[in-house]
Amino acid sequence: MRLSQLKIEMDALETLCSIFLYKDEVVTNKGKSNIVLKVKAFEQIIKECKDKVESSNAKHRAHVLKLLYGLKIDESDAVSIGSRLVEYVDTHINGKHMQTNEHKINRLKSIIYNINTITEEIVVELEHIEDINLRWYRFKGGKLEKYRILLKRFIDLKEKLEIQLERDSKEISFFIIEDFYNIYIYFSFIISLSMQNANEIFLIEIANQLDRYIGVIEPSFGNRFLQHEDMLYHYVIYELKELKNRVLTELTPQ
Repeated sequence: MRLSQLKIEMDALETLCSIFLYKDEVVTNKGKSNIVLKVKAFEQIIKECKDKVESSNAKHRAHVLKLLYGLKIDESDAVSIGSRLVEYVDTHINGKHMQTNEHKINRLKSIIYNINTITEEIVVELEHIEDINLRWYRFKGGKLEKYRILLKRFIDLKEKLEIQLERDSKEISFFIIEDFYNIYIYFSFIISLSMQNANEIFLIEIANQLDRYIGVIEPSFGNRFLQHEDMLYHYVIYELKELKNRVLTELTPQ
C-alpha cells in the first residue's frame, strides 16, 4: 500500500474516531471489590427466573406477556410481533438515556477490524523493505521509518478505540444486567409459546435478537482470558446463549 494513501487513511480515521472517543474518562459501573457479591446476586436472579418458568403453564405465560409486556403471541400477526420484539431489545441497547448504543458498538468494531487489516498490510510491507539487500538501505531507510511511524499511529489509535469499546460495552451491559430478570422471563416465555405453536420464523427472529444482546456485551472483556472482574459478563452471555440454544435445538431437524 502506498505511503501517501496510508497517511490519508490515517488522517481520516483520526478525524472520524474523534467523535467516538470520550474527552474525559468515563466512570463505569464496575467494582472489582464486590464482583463476587454481584455474581451471587445474579445467580439468585437466574434461579428465580428458572423457578418462575418451570412453574408456569402456557396460559400463564401468554397472560404475563400480554399484561406486563403488551405482547400477544398471534401467528396471524407475525410482523407486528417481530416489530415489538425488536423494540423491546432496543430499550436495553439503544436507550435514549445512554451515552452509547448498539450502532456505536458495531461502528467501533468495524473500525478496529479495518485497522487490523491495514496494520497487517503495513507489517508485510515493512518485512519486504527490510528484506531488501543492505546496500540499498540508504535509499530505503527513510521509507522504512515512515512506515514504522504510520504503523505506530494505527496501533495507538486501535488501543484507544478498544478501551472505548470496552467502556461502552460495560455501560450497555449494566442496563441489561439491571433488567435481566425481565429479559429472561420475556424471552423464555416467547420461546416456549413459539415452540408450542411451531412458529419457526419467529424463533429465528428470537435467536437474532438474542445475538444483539450478546454482540454488545462481548466487548466488555475484550480479547483477554477470563479474569475475576469479567465473571459477571461471562455469566450473562452464558445465560443468553443457553436461551438461544433452546431456539436452535428446536429449529434443528431431528
